[in-house]
Amino acid sequence: MSLKKLLHNLTKVEKILLVFLGLVLLASAYQMAVAFYDQNSEMDYIPGGVYVEGAVGQVSSLNPLFVQQGSIAHDLTQLIFSGLTRYDTETGEIVGDLANVKADPGGKKYTFVIKEGAKWHDGEKVTADDILFTYNDIIKNPEFSGNILNYNDYTGIIATKIDNRTIEFLLEKPDSFFLVKTMVGILPKHLLINEEVKFLDTAPYNFAPVGSGRYKFVSHVQLADHSEYGLEAFENFYDGSPHIKSIVFKVFGTFEELQKNLSGFTGVRNIPSQYSESILKKGRFSLDRYQLPQYVAIFINNEAPKLKNSTVRLALQLGTDKQSLIEAINEHKVIDTPLLEINQENWVHQYSVTKANGALYETQWQIPNKTEGEEVKEEEEKEEEEISPTAEVTYINSPNEGKDWETSREPVTITGTTPKNTKSIIVNDYELKKYVPGDPGWSYVAATKYDSLKPGENIYEIYAIDFNDEKKLIDSITITFASDLVLSEGKMEQIREENEVAEVLPIRENKDGEKLSLRLITSSKPEIYRQVALEIKKQWLKIGVEVNVEILENGDFQQRLNSRDYDLLIFGQNLGYNLDAYPYWHSSQAREGGINFSQFKNFVVDSLLEKARLEEEEERKETLNDIQEIISQEVPAIFLYSPTYLTALSKEVNHPPFNHLATISDRLGNIEDWYAKVDRKFKDGVTPLTFFTWIIKQF
Repeated sequence: MSLKKLLHNLTKVEKILLVFLGLVLLASAYQMAVAFYDQNSEMDYIPGGVYVEGAVGQVSSLNPLFVQQGSIAHDLTQLIFSGLTRYDTETGEIVGDLANVKADPGGKKYTFVIKEGAKWHDGEKVTADDILFTYNDIIKNPEFSGNILNYNDYTGIIATKIDNRTIEFLLEKPDSFFLVKTMVGILPKHLLINEEVKFLDTAPYNFAPVGSGRYKFVSHVQLADHSEYGLEAFENFYDGSPHIKSIVFKVFGTFEELQKNLSGFTGVRNIPSQYSESILKKGRFSLDRYQLPQYVAIFINNEAPKLKNSTVRLALQLGTDKQSLIEAINEHKVIDTPLLEINQENWVHQYSVTKANGALYETQWQIPNKTEGEEVKEEEEKEEEEISPTAEVTYINSPNEGKDWETSREPVTITGTTPKNTKSIIVNDYELKKYVPGDPGWSYVAATKYDSLKPGENIYEIYAIDFNDEKKLIDSITITFASDLVLSEGKMEQIREENEVAEVLPIRENKDGEKLSLRLITSSKPEIYRQVALEIKKQWLKIGVEVNVEILENGDFQQRLNSRDYDLLIFGQNLGYNLDAYPYWHSSQAREGGINFSQFKNFVVDSLLEKARLEEEEERKETLNDIQEIISQEVPAIFLYSPTYLTALSKEVNHPPFNHLATISDRLGNIEDWYAKVDRKFKDGVTPLTFFTWIIKQF
């Protein structure tokens, strides 16, 4: 009987049952085939595809000389432009990019040879004239004020053209950080030659740039709820075109708006920790966690009338519970020094409400309407300080503003100023060899290894010798050093209990009835800064300090930041590729537009920061320890924590590990090794016979 007749003779129920069984068989076969394929194949990352990243923030300019490190604009300009060198995130080294580099042994001459075939995205060749234009005509122009100057100092550098592809840089003195300064994106002379440098920040070029990097700018579209920036791989890139064909950045105003569009992303930039779980629940993403050489701090305006006294600043530090703070905001790493190269454990700052109130007792700021008993109790709690016999003389600036001091850390750096016509300075019987006549100040390092600091009281008498060789005592200080001043567990427990039971105090006042009320500003982005500000406001009520918090949008925030119109500032700073603290703490950067946000001015720290730039790693760490000693004494800021960053990437994206990131933008630093398109292929050795063997194993 033929199959056709057999089917014809089946009843309706039998036909339905047959169809059902056939469908079950097909479904089972399909499931088995899928299972076999999944188990015997592997993902194969292939060139092509589109990487779409969601981000929160804004982009104002796509000129590499004007962007802020770690910003979304920095992400884009790193892809669009190339510098003479770049940062290799796999090794943590500065390597050649647009050019190959050769350094002379003396460290004062560097020669760069532009790579063969280097072109601008419009097809023009990159030449030595473009390099000189970027460095000499723009960066070193007195009318230039781009953000790049906040990170690097280009004085003392002369760039000259050897031939069309060769440039020579001569340095006034060796600079261990020089190669970092050559990472800046090079600009095309033929497109910008007619732009005035003082107006370069508003040039149309900045919004549709032409670079020489791995990706070329294609489009910028402003939509109702976000902006989109489109890039395409540059096929004529001198080191070969990257694997990913196109990159799109979608920039939103808030993370809530971004989340509504998650389905369209293959990556999400800088995810706030409170959103990490909701991102993971989508099932499409994995999270990369990393930290940068960065800290968030409360910058104390040292020029604000209420905060000029270092004892007040010390009290604010003592009254800051960093551990509770990071737990409240879901962070993990407390920071106690801005000098991230040195051992953090050596600079652990204790939280003690009692000591904070004791320190404030020594200032003009007192608790109003105290009873006599409360006054006695507060006086007993304060740390006793004897005034130096020469306290009326102000030639010693630190530690402790020249007043006698007790410490358990070393070395101790004593700094001060000099009378006019001083030829030399002597501390006790030691003449300061580094003091040069005419210098406005001096420093002396006391340490046990020099036998200049011993347990117990150490008296340091400062003598000035004038040009008539007359020696005169100008100041003195007693420093009590207790090397074994380690708190017992019992004492530590007592401090913890005191902190826990401490109550909110009335706001302190001076004798004129003025309240110790401080203005704290911070940016609305990132949102976590608001949380930090409100937590600090709550903590300091226990020491009688009122904090008025202002959360500012970008324009207002930048204006207040530049004009230094605040008492306190919560902000993050990144030490970048060379961990250079100079831009953040040198007095020259306290000017408007600089990034010394505390307006901290200390001539000894200035000289040490300059010295650190010339030193190799081990020498530099000793210098940084000296700087940190002064910073601990002066308290120009309260260093809080190092942020943890989260980036979400689709499981279809393959990238090198984030081992050595210096800025958020560095996650894209080795973009040429990324893939955003996948296929599957059978594993080596899989044949048709493998299927039958696999089937047998399933039963």
